[in-house]
This record gives sequence, structure tokens and C-alpha cells, in this order.
Amino acid sequence: MLTPVPPSIGGPMTSGSGDVDLMVRAAWLYYRDGLTQAQVAKRLFVSRQTVGRLLEAALEQGIVRIEIEPGHMAAMHLASEARSALRLEDAVVVPADAADVPFARRNERVAAAAAAYLRRFLHPGVVVGVGWGDTVARVLGMLTEESLDGVTIASASGWIQQFTESLAASSVLAKHLKLVPAPMVASSPEAAQMFMKEDAVRDALSCAEQAGVTLSSVGSATPAASAVRSGLVSDDDVARFAAMGAVGDMMGEWFDSRGRPLRGATSDRRIGIALERLRSLPNVIVVAAGLDKAEALLAAIRAGYVKVLVTDEPTVLELLRR
Repeated sequence: MLTPVPPSIGGPMTSGSGDVDLMVRAAWLYYRDGLTQAQVAKRLFVSRQTVGRLLEAALEQGIVRIEIEPGHMAAMHLASEARSALRLEDAVVVPADAADVPFARRNERVAAAAAAYLRRFLHPGVVVGVGWGDTVARVLGMLTEESLDGVTIASASGWIQQFTESLAASSVLAKHLKLVPAPMVASSPEAAQMFMKEDAVRDALSCAEQAGVTLSSVGSATPAASAVRSGLVSDDDVARFAAMGAVGDMMGEWFDSRGRPLRGATSDRRIGIALERLRSLPNVIVVAAGLDKAEALLAAIRAGYVKVLVTDEPTVLELLRR
């Protein structure tokens, strides 16, 4: 928690008190009122660079104090441990909730953390590659029009009807979407090959392969998997894939405990960039939580598909335990 400390009112005037007053005003507007540095600069009639220097000086001089609550401190330590143990570029861990908090609420907090992390990469001209899923849709729904200025959101796989329709209907997201005009999983290998020959499909996937940041999730090889809920596969399909060695899926591609794509599942009908391509893409953010996803997450991490992990405390503890 960042707490600007207001100056005493009516106190003695000292050398430099005008600078201190400006620091406090800048800190208050930025930390407490939630203005951007550009908005603070406009309010105070100074440059954005000056605001940055004022905020830095306010921290150095103790005008702003940084306090981290114990629960968040534990999460920060876990994130640091995960970065090292799992060889990640970065990790964000959401502190644990009370045991009786519904999973949907916990997942919402993880999505919010991912949205906050993603915003740092957003600037005019950047391409955000996305792999569709429940959590990814939540993250995108938390982005503002201001943060998406000049941003292209490019699908890294074919569409899933329930997600693409809702996002395309969003007044904020619709104009930024570059969708693959094909389903994520075609009805047959022959149909998939026909789709992949289409210029529009190749163009959309090529855009995703040039992404400066990619957002995806992973699903588990269980009847509760999001792939089942979205109608991509049936319970029987997942049971068959699991018997073949599948531990989860990512962007419609099922993989084993070492992250290797599982031939004979949906690979010959899938439309999207190859999982192996993720290894060479920068800033691949995977957002997922739930003990049922731990095995799939660990496989994806070990295979090099994940650069940044956003999850919750119970999930990362399970990953570290394994």
C-alpha cells in the first residue's frame, strides 16, 4: 500500500517547501486519486517527466511510504521462489483467499492481476496474441479503451463461439480484434487443411506470430475442463485423451506431462499457431489457477511455453511441491 503523507497545514515555511508541496500534490493525485502521470502533469501544469521525478523524490524523502501487508508479502516471496525454481521470466501470485470464498471469485482476482500485468505492455502499435478461454476472456474484458489505444488483439488460434461472439460484441474490444476466420478445431483433418490454405486464416495467424505479448491459459484433462464446457470436446474425448497420456491443453492443443503435443487427439484438426512457436515468442503470459490445473501448468512451463505465470497462492504452492 502506498500512502502519501499530507504536509502540516499552517506549519512554518522552510526552504524548498514549495517543492515539497508539489511532491505531495503529485503523490496524492497519482496514488490516492488514481490519475495517470500524464493527467497529474496536466493538473499541475508541469511536464510528465517532472511528475516522474516528483514521485521518485517523494519516495526517497519519505513523503510516500510503502507498506506491504503480510499476506501480500508472502505472495511476493512465493512469486520470487517460483521465478527461480520454475525458471520463469516473471511470476505474479495472488494471495490466498479464505477457504469459503467461491472459486469464481478467486479466479476473478487472478484475472484482474493478469490484466494489470498485461497493461504494462500495451502501447500504440503493439500486437497482443491471445489463446481463447474463460480466464483470457475475463482478462480482456477488464481492459479499458484508453489502455487499448492503437493495440491489435490477434487470435493465436481459431475461434470458440461463446468467447469470440461476446468479445466481438464489446464496444471496447471489437475494433481491436483480429480474429481467425475458422474454428479452433475443425470437423475433420481435411477441413482443417482447407481452412489453413485460406489467405485470411494465414494472415490472421501470421499477425499473432508477430505479437509483442501473448496471453493464454491452460486447461486440465478432466471432465470439468473449459474445453468441455465450451463444446470443443466431449467428456468421452477428454477421458480418451487422458488415457493416451494427456495432462491438459493450451490453445486447443493437448499435451503430455512433458508438454509434447499429443498426436491423435485434436492436433490434426486444430487451427492455430504451433505450441512450439511459443518458445520463441516474447512475453508469453499464462494465467491459470486451480489445483486441477497444476499438472498441466507444470508441463507447459517445463516445455518452455510459459514466460510469465499469473496464478494464485494455492496453485503455486502445488507447483513448487511437485
